[in-house]
Amino acid sequence: ASVSAWDEEEDGAIFTVTSRQYRPRDPTAPTPPPRSSRRLRGGTLVALVRYLLDPRMPEADMTFASAFLATHRAFTSTPALLGLVADRLEALQSLPTDELERTTGVAISVLSTWLASHPEDFGSEVKGQLDRLESFLLRTGYAAGEGVGGCGADLIRNLRSRVDSQAPDFPKPLALPGDPPADPTDVLVFLADHLAEQLTLLDAELFLNLVPSQCLGGLWGHRDRPGHSHLCPSVRATVTQFNKVAGAVVSSVLGAISTGEGPGEVTVRPLRPPQRARLLEKWIRVAEECRLLRNFSSVYAVVSALQSSPIHRLRVAWGEAARDSLRVFSSLCQIFSEEDNYSQSRELLLQEGNLEPNSKKAPKPGSRGGGVVPYLGTFLKDLVMLDAASKDELENGYINFDKRRKEFAVLSELRRLQNECRGYDLRPDPDIQQWLQGLRPLTEAQSHRVSCEVEPPGTSDSPAPRVLRPTLVISQWTEVLSSVGGPTHLVSWDQPSVGGDEVSGTPAPLLTRLAQHMKWPSVSSLDSALEGSPSLHSPADPRHLSPPASSPRPNRGHRRSASCGSPLSGTPGEGVSLGTGSGAGASGPGASDCRIIRVQMELGEDGSVYKSILVTSQDKAPSVISRVLKKNNRDSSVASDFELVQLLPGERELTIPPSANVFYAMDGVSHDFLLRRRRRPSVATRGSASGPSASGTPPSEGGGGSFPRIKATGRKIARALF
Repeated sequence: ASVSAWDEEEDGAIFTVTSRQYRPRDPTAPTPPPRSSRRLRGGTLVALVRYLLDPRMPEADMTFASAFLATHRAFTSTPALLGLVADRLEALQSLPTDELERTTGVAISVLSTWLASHPEDFGSEVKGQLDRLESFLLRTGYAAGEGVGGCGADLIRNLRSRVDSQAPDFPKPLALPGDPPADPTDVLVFLADHLAEQLTLLDAELFLNLVPSQCLGGLWGHRDRPGHSHLCPSVRATVTQFNKVAGAVVSSVLGAISTGEGPGEVTVRPLRPPQRARLLEKWIRVAEECRLLRNFSSVYAVVSALQSSPIHRLRVAWGEAARDSLRVFSSLCQIFSEEDNYSQSRELLLQEGNLEPNSKKAPKPGSRGGGVVPYLGTFLKDLVMLDAASKDELENGYINFDKRRKEFAVLSELRRLQNECRGYDLRPDPDIQQWLQGLRPLTEAQSHRVSCEVEPPGTSDSPAPRVLRPTLVISQWTEVLSSVGGPTHLVSWDQPSVGGDEVSGTPAPLLTRLAQHMKWPSVSSLDSALEGSPSLHSPADPRHLSPPASSPRPNRGHRRSASCGSPLSGTPGEGVSLGTGSGAGASGPGASDCRIIRVQMELGEDGSVYKSILVTSQDKAPSVISRVLKKNNRDSSVASDFELVQLLPGERELTIPPSANVFYAMDGVSHDFLLRRRRRPSVATRGSASGPSASGTPPSEGGGGSFPRIKATGRKIARALF
C-alpha cells in the first residue's frame, strides 16, 4: 500500500490524516477506494475537551481519552477540566435531545473511567465543579436514574465519597527525632532472605501507592522550584525509601551511627577489614535475594551504595571479600550498567514482567516472589528527557498532544507493572521493620569523612582492583614445615603461644614473620571482636598478627599474597633460608628447597584463572595437579586426566611427566605453568611430550637426592624453634 499523510485544522484542533491506497493482487481487479484515518495532533484546551466528549470519535483514535486523562495535569488542572466538561454539557441543552443524550452518555462514561483509573485526581478542590455536574444531571434527569443507563446518581455518589476520603498514609521514611538510632551493623543478625522480603514488602507497598501521573517530566522535573514541594508525594516517598536503603548499606559497612547532621555527630565502631568484608558479603546476599524476588528497586539501591565513593574506595575490605560474593556483585552491576541507556535492565524487566501464567519460569500463584517492583529511576529519567526533548506547544500555540501520547506509553508500562506487583504474598517482620525504621543514614560529608578515617587517602584512593583479578598466593606455612619434617604438632598457628620477655633462641621472631602470612581469623560476629579486654593488645591478638601496611593487599580465602615466582626469603637467624636460586637442583647452604609457581588452568568459557602453588622438592606432578584442581574447586580425583606444562620463553612448552618431580624437572628460567586436559599420545608427539627438560636435567624418579637437604633444613628450623 502507498501511504500519504497531511494535516487538517478544524475548530481549534489539528488532525493528522493518513491515507492508505491498497493495490489488488489481481491487476485486472478494480482498485478499491483509499482508507483514511484521523488522529488528533494538537489543539486548544477547549477543542481537546470537545473532542474528548465527541460521540463520533473515530475508532483509530480510541486511546485519546486514556492518554488525555493520564497526562492532563501537565497542561491543566482537574478543577479546570471538570469545569470545561460542565460547560460543554450545559452548552448542549439547546441542541436536539439525541445529541444531548449521546454527549451526556459519553461524559458519564469518561467520568466513570476517570474515577476508576485516576481516583487521586478528585480531591477537595473539585467540590465546586461536582456541584455543577450534579445540578446538570438533576435538571436533565440522569441523576434520578433516568436516561442513559441511569448511572448518574451512582457516579456522583462515588465522586463525593472519593473527595471526602483521606490520602494514603505512606510508610514513615525516617526515624522520629526522639527515638534512639538503630545500629546499622545489626544487619548481620538478620537472615538475608528475610531482610530482602521486608525490603520488598515496603517497596511493593510504595509502588502500589504510586500515582503514575506524578512521574510526568513536567511535574517531577520541576519539583525543586519554589512552591512545588507539595507535588509528587508518592514519587518522593519511593525515592526516600531508595535513599534510605542505600544509606543503610553505607552506614553498616563503615560501622557509623549518625546522631545528627553535623560533621562530628557520628559514632564509629572500630571494625577490622575482615569484618567489613562480612558486611559487604551480607549486603550482596541481600541484593541477590531481592533479585530472586524481582525487587529491582532494592537491588539497585544496594548496588549503587556499594559502588558509591565511600565504599568503593575501601580496597582492603574489598580484598577480604569472598570471590563468590564478588562474582555475584559483578553480575548485579552488569544488570544496571548505563551502557545503551540501561538496555540490560530494561530488557530484563520486560522479560520478568511479561511471564505467562503457565510459563516454567513464572512463580507459582500465591508464592512470595509472585510480583515485580521496578527501579523507578529509569521511568523518571525517560519522562524527564521526553519532556525536555519535545515542546509543550506547537508553532501556532496549540497543545502538542503527540508529546502526551508518548508520555502515556511510559505511564501505561508503569500501570502494567503495578498490576504485576500485586502478586506478592509477604508478611511483615516486626523486628526487621523496627530496625529499618530506626536507621539514620549518614550525610555525604559524614560518610566521606568516616571512609577516609577507615582507610587514609594515601592508601585507598587509587582505583579498586577488578573483582575477578587473579590473585598470587602462598600455601599454608604448615605445609612447608610438614614437607621438611618440622615439628608442626607442637605449634598452634591460630593462637601462637608467645609471652613473657624475649630471650635468645625463642621462636618469637620466626612466629612473627610466619604470622604475617597466616590466614586471617574467622569472624562470626562483631560483638565478640569488639570486646574491650586487655587481651586485645596482647601478642596473641589477631590484630597483632595482621599484615603490616607495607605488605601486599590480602585477599579473602588466600591471605598470604606474594609476587609470582618470588622464592621465599628469610634471614639465617630465623632458621629458614629460602634463597633466590632459579636453577633446578641447585646446591649449597643458600639453595631453596621450595619454589612458588604460577599455574594457569584452562576453564573453557570461564576464561583462565591463575593460582600460585608452593612446590617443594618432594612434590611430584600428580600431587601438584591435585592441589591445583582443589584450588579451582574441581574434583581432584580426576587428576590423571590432566597434564602439567611449563610455559617457556619463545612460546615453547615443557610437559612434566606424571612420574617426574616437578621441583627438579622444571626449568628455572620460568615459573609459569599450564594445567590442561591430557592429550592422547600420537606417533608424532610422543617423543616431545616425554622428553628431557629444556635445561638438560633429566626428571628425578625417586627424589632421593633431596633427602640430605630436607634433614639439614629440618635441623635449622628445630634449632630456631627450640
